[in-house]
Amino acid sequence: MANSPFHLPPADTIEALRRQLAQERNERLLTEERIRQVVADHKRMEIDLIRYRDHFESLVASRTAELMAINEKLLQENRVRRMAERERRTFEDQFREASIMLEAMLDAIPDIIGVQDGNYRVIRFNKAGYRFFGKSEDQVNGRRCYELIDQGVPCKNCATRQILRTNEPAQIERFIESKQVWMDIRAYPIRDMDGRVFRIVEHWRDITEIKRSEASLVESEEKYRTLVENAHEGIFIFQEGEFKFANRKAKEMARKLGLIQLRRSIEQYIDPADRNADAAYYLRRLNGQEPKPGPISFRLVDPANAPLWIELNTIIIKWKGKPATLNFVRDITQSKALEKRFQESQRMESLGTLAGGIAHDFNNLLMGIQGNVSLIYLEAEDDPALAEKLKNIEDCVDSGSRLTKQLLGFARGGKYVVKPIDMNQLLQSSADMFGRTRKAITIHGSYQQNLWTVMADSSQMEQVLVNLFLNAWQAMQGTGDLYLSSANLYLDEALVAAYDMPPGRYVRLTVTDTGIGMDEATMRRIFEPFFTTHEPGRGTGLGLASVFGIIKNHNGFITVTSKPSQGSTFEVYLPASDEAPEVEEQPHDTIQLGNETILLVDDEEYIIEVARLMLEGLGYKILKADSGQRAVELFAEKKGTIDLVILDMVMPDLDGEAVYQRMREIRPDIKVLFASGFYVMEETPSFINNGASGFLQKPFNMKQLSTKIRAVLQSNTP
Repeated sequence: MANSPFHLPPADTIEALRRQLAQERNERLLTEERIRQVVADHKRMEIDLIRYRDHFESLVASRTAELMAINEKLLQENRVRRMAERERRTFEDQFREASIMLEAMLDAIPDIIGVQDGNYRVIRFNKAGYRFFGKSEDQVNGRRCYELIDQGVPCKNCATRQILRTNEPAQIERFIESKQVWMDIRAYPIRDMDGRVFRIVEHWRDITEIKRSEASLVESEEKYRTLVENAHEGIFIFQEGEFKFANRKAKEMARKLGLIQLRRSIEQYIDPADRNADAAYYLRRLNGQEPKPGPISFRLVDPANAPLWIELNTIIIKWKGKPATLNFVRDITQSKALEKRFQESQRMESLGTLAGGIAHDFNNLLMGIQGNVSLIYLEAEDDPALAEKLKNIEDCVDSGSRLTKQLLGFARGGKYVVKPIDMNQLLQSSADMFGRTRKAITIHGSYQQNLWTVMADSSQMEQVLVNLFLNAWQAMQGTGDLYLSSANLYLDEALVAAYDMPPGRYVRLTVTDTGIGMDEATMRRIFEPFFTTHEPGRGTGLGLASVFGIIKNHNGFITVTSKPSQGSTFEVYLPASDEAPEVEEQPHDTIQLGNETILLVDDEEYIIEVARLMLEGLGYKILKADSGQRAVELFAEKKGTIDLVILDMVMPDLDGEAVYQRMREIRPDIKVLFASGFYVMEETPSFINNGASGFLQKPFNMKQLSTKIRAVLQSNTP
């Protein structure tokens, strides 16, 4: 121990240390116990805290849900309030706008509109009311209405008083002394929720002018009665199946129909063809039982069964306080006749277009036949048998040509040589020629002295007269009297309206026969091509058709009147001219030769070929063109060597008129001979005057061709 590096402390020290250590251990144990106690308390408190927290959170969640529900309810109520507020403001705006609009409308009304209460006190007027009384709103509103017209008590027949007594609208007419005006006052009640009248609306309208008009109407009643009595229309009032009033014209129609003497039912006076399935229709119409009684036209028949076209217009009126009809009847018999003539004219125009096309093509075919016949003639001089056959063919061609000439006449196929003509001379010469071959017909003439001249083609007009004479001869079956006359007439618009012609001076030619006459159905068709009343083989039906077309082409018109067994009368009307009549030159009767250069223009190859051979046979040098465009080009190239152009008028690319105008631009002095199987241009005479030298109708033979060419080439006018 003595050698030990450590020395034990004294015993008392160790004891003191042991006591200190025991004390510290006890204190530590107490401390640990306290700590354990504190930890236990802390855990209990923590558990309680968690329990309290959970309970609190449950309370908070519950309360929050309640608050959110309350908040949502408040938000919904707030939205409802806002919507209600918006609707209220919208309604107020609309009400304000409607009030402003109503105010503007009321103020814009020129009549007086006012509102008053049951004590006659004015609540307000529109501007017209204040203006009428010459007072402001403050001076009017609140005053009694009768005070405004300088009265101390309500009017005797006051409209407001009537409403207060009857609760129904009222109306009065009153003269306002202070204003010197008549007023039509109409009052209307305004009721409260219980149906009691608490406001009254009054409408005042100034009827001073109406009152003056009524006075004037009464004053002039006799004038109107005179006007009605002298009207050109029949005017009558029909009520309860009886005629209550009829003017002079209506009574005249009634007498013509035998209405008073026969006393038949209304529908029995109507033509059976115009009676509809409803037999009582016309009577219902006269009694005003048709909802829309517009104008209608139909035929009435007189005791002799003669038709009378009328137009009836009906107006529903009051007559002596009861329903009635005011009826206007116009005699349109003449208008219907004019309408029928116009429709027939339109139909004939359509048929004429068709006939013209047929004639054109047929003439071209005949041209080919005639040309070849003429050429064969030159080679058949020593063969009589062949010449006779050729003559037969030529006669057939000539017959066909006459038929197409009639077709062309109907189709308005051109006025080829229009000159001023004395129709008296032509009428007499044609009648003399016809009379020499129809000696059983006695011809009577009555001709106007100093008859006006007409511009016409003499050959076509001769064709017209001969066809009319032949038609009369056939109608008289070879024997009878033929009456011819001429006259100068001035036709006004009423007479020429149906024929679409201008009014003015006309020459009338009349042809009357004593033949078998015609019924209405036949008269409607006599100018149609190919229509004939003869048995097959005794007529072509083209004679009167060509008459119609030729007259139409000369800016004239033709009428016909006839009855069975009473003969027929044809009247031809032609426009008069101031020019003096010309004397026609006689054509040459021999073939004439030449050696000039001719440009031949035609779109048909066989026509060009046969015409070339004919022209070369006559000694001419030929240039050919098969179209209008080619003709212009060739003419421009050879213009210095060409003496004459034979020009077809109807070609597909450039027609004869266009080709002629272009050639004239290239060489103004060129001579042109127009040729066509159908020529419809009204300008033919003006072409000739402007340098075109003549017209050649297809088909033509060598003699006609040679004569026309020499006449053109030897003329002094280019």
